[in-house]
Amino acid sequence: MSTPTPPTPINHTAEMVIGTIFGVMYGLKNDDYLTGIFVGVVAGVVLSVLHTWIAVRRRKRGDES
Repeated sequence: MSTPTPPTPINHTAEMVIGTIFGVMYGLKNDDYLTGIFVGVVAGVVLSVLHTWIAVRRRKRGDES
């Protein structure tokens, strides 16, 4: 009896970069850098959660693209 191989970990670098850019753009546009940091972190977390949710759905369906 062998154990199944664990799934490959999900890389969230792209989501964090997009969130950081979004937060910097918001902070520079509105001259509110603290809110820009918050917006960037929230955007990165939301994008990462969405990416994880989509990846898990694909794995359950057997769609590895």
